[in-house]
Amino acid sequence: MKERTSGAKRLPAELSLLVLGLGTDPNLLAQRIRRVAPSVFARLDVAADLTAAREAARLDHYDVVLLDYDPTRHGPDEVAEHVRAFGVTPVIAISRVDDFAVQEQLLRVGVQDYLVKQKTYPGQLISSVVHSIERKRLETRLKSTLGELAEANARLKRLTLRDSLTGALNRRAFLSFAEQAIARAERSDGRLVLLYCDLDRFKEVNDAFGHSAGDEYLRAFCRRLSSTLRRSDTIGRLGGDEFVILLEDADWDEALETVQRIRQAASEPLILDDHEVRPSVSIGIASYPSQRTVKDLIHHADQAMYAAKKRKRGQVDSASSELNLA
Repeated sequence: MKERTSGAKRLPAELSLLVLGLGTDPNLLAQRIRRVAPSVFARLDVAADLTAAREAARLDHYDVVLLDYDPTRHGPDEVAEHVRAFGVTPVIAISRVDDFAVQEQLLRVGVQDYLVKQKTYPGQLISSVVHSIERKRLETRLKSTLGELAEANARLKRLTLRDSLTGALNRRAFLSFAEQAIARAERSDGRLVLLYCDLDRFKEVNDAFGHSAGDEYLRAFCRRLSSTLRRSDTIGRLGGDEFVILLEDADWDEALETVQRIRQAASEPLILDDHEVRPSVSIGIASYPSQRTVKDLIHHADQAMYAAKKRKRGQVDSASSELNLA
């Protein structure tokens, strides 16, 4: 570091600096700074290596870390490790090596500035510290803002795709997903089964115990549905007490097994407003390629569900003659 001090900009007296060596003796640089800029930093400490620097940072806060770096002995990956170790504290690299490629490498791994010892005056060091602190502050704020924005976008996406009460796909999202599933089945000559599920006596529960209990009834039913399905199966809520389930790559035997699991899970007693309720569900079934469109799948499964409900609640019916579940 050169000893010219004319025009040097002074830092606020409360700033603290940690000089850290990476392939160098940082005491020599610290002594130089104390000699040419004796009153710039309120505190100037030295750490011989990263372990000592971490311990120092654990005990005291530093506004900036000055990394005394020898690129002939250590690479940018090790510098990156040092940058990560100090989190939101800015790191400035300083070296005797005047090489733009080295500077570019270090800036890419997160150092805020790269100084060349023989070209750096006290005023330039001070300016670098001030700007590095501000850049790191803005960088940290930007990362936080981007993280909050990503979380908000994720929440918005969930609100756009999910039914707010049960967490199942909403009608629009389910229809879109089913269209894509049919396209996949067409390409692979696959099969799909759609189950149309309607909770029996839902209106009676709502009228007897109120809307809050009715909402819990729906949430509990959706949880029970989820517990019976494969990870590849998809639940949607079309509205009210009507749910649809899409089984991809499923044959009739698998559909029947799923239906039986649903009926068993749904019928478990449920406590609502201190009263025991025994839910039941009527289910209609339709399949692709017997039905070629989402509209036809839902329509035929809906008709089968109503046919089952007319016979007796808690029953199952199929839109296909391939299967008789009554």
